[in-house]
Amino acid sequence: MPPKPNFRSTIKMLQQWTAAMPRALGYDETGAKDRFGPWQRKARRKLRELLGFWPAQVTEPRAWRLGAEAADGFTREQWAVESPFGDHILVYRLVPDGMSKPEAIMLALHGHGYYGADPVSGVMKGRFNEDDTYQACKYDYGAEFARRGYLVYAPCQRGFAQRCDLDNEASNPDYKANPAAPPPGSACVDINARAILLGTTDIGLRVQDAMQVISWVKARPGEGQARLGCVGLSGGGHTTEFLAAVDTRLQAASIQGYFCYWTDQIVDVTHCNCNYVPSLLRYFEQDDVCGLICPRPLLVTTADNDGVAPIKSFRKAFKSLQGIYRDQGAAGNVVADTFEGGHEFSGRKAFAFFDQHLRGR
Repeated sequence: MPPKPNFRSTIKMLQQWTAAMPRALGYDETGAKDRFGPWQRKARRKLRELLGFWPAQVTEPRAWRLGAEAADGFTREQWAVESPFGDHILVYRLVPDGMSKPEAIMLALHGHGYYGADPVSGVMKGRFNEDDTYQACKYDYGAEFARRGYLVYAPCQRGFAQRCDLDNEASNPDYKANPAAPPPGSACVDINARAILLGTTDIGLRVQDAMQVISWVKARPGEGQARLGCVGLSGGGHTTEFLAAVDTRLQAASIQGYFCYWTDQIVDVTHCNCNYVPSLLRYFEQDDVCGLICPRPLLVTTADNDGVAPIKSFRKAFKSLQGIYRDQGAAGNVVADTFEGGHEFSGRKAFAFFDQHLRGR
């Protein structure tokens, strides 16, 4: 008797393959505990290759100030910075009132949303869904760091808001906000679908953009010696994770609402296309990638009702990551913040964490 036909099993099959696949450059699989430095160097090279780092055309970026306005406790400047590829990155520069020379600098990265770096920088215009979404997510963390004395840079990530490759009316300076109608959200699928044909990725281009912003900041008078951190929620946490893994100029980082195991996050659940990097799970899981940040200080967060970074997966991944830091004599440098709530930024530990590691307080 023939077997019962099984026509709809591809996703389950891929999930089984994922669960059974050893990570070719995983920390445990390669015995990296006793050869940590060589493992990190090899793994960073491979991660840059998987992200599809593209040859830079611009290595000393120029920048133009587009405007400035007073805000609560800081001045919000708007800049256009040359990307590694010759187009431009919109960057908000938040300068605390009374600052002459920065003690610490924070790179504040936004996640998915209609308005890019606007809410992170405290730009709220009464547009569609701003109050409900961004206040619930506590999305103005860049502005909050500026009010606490940090010089903050908040770039608009590729594919969002002013950098959305779709016809996004909200990026027009004359756009009149309509609270009842959303602008297009992002161009993640449009970008990543084309990028992978060339051997690069949307997230790889975003990481290279962020590295370019760091290079620009480091070259600015009076800013090159300041200690540098990075914080991001959701898609901003995604970029923060890869950025901190490959760029050791970051001295402390906080990945918020993103860290867990990809197996649970984007394999068992279909997520935005920008999360998918060809062959990534053949080599690494998230604890391995975050092992490339070790021994630098790292804070990871999630909430009991965060659907992007499920708390059960978060706890498993954090236990493994703790082991890596402990193996390398840096157990005190990795911290978790789990709390009651949803997909949102948490300052419960973040402000004190960065004060300790960037300002020595």
